[in-house]
Amino acid sequence: MTNGKPFGSADIEEIRALFLRQAAGETAHDIDVMDSVLARAAPGQPDPVNFVARAYRFWGREAVMDHFRTVFAGTWRFEPDEAEISIIPLGADAAHIYAPTRITVGAAGQEAATYVFLVNEIAIRTSEGWRISAIVPVPAQ
Repeated sequence: MTNGKPFGSADIEEIRALFLRQAAGETAHDIDVMDSVLARAAPGQPDPVNFVARAYRFWGREAVMDHFRTVFAGTWRFEPDEAEISIIPLGADAAHIYAPTRITVGAAGQEAATYVFLVNEIAIRTSEGWRISAIVPVPAQ
């Protein structure tokens, strides 16, 4: 949904704040934050949300939300290197977010492990502001 304005520095700031809100929400296991940062389909439009990783793929907003509900039951920390976050405009209404990120994960009751991922996300402009549409973590090793 275009607002007729070109992509500018205010958009970069808003997208960065969105991504950092997502990161804080993930680390806090706050499903309401995840609900607020993910895009919603406009009436009559296809669901724009997906999460594609080496081990799994989730298509649609509800599937992605269910994934986070599951991982939040155990250890889950999402810690991007804030100095390395890059936001690259893809047009007036889309941007690529790149962030080397430490993700600590462990099932409930099991020991956690930390991995470094090169997190790639797509943010889209919606009627509610910028929201996350796609999440693609790539292992750094």
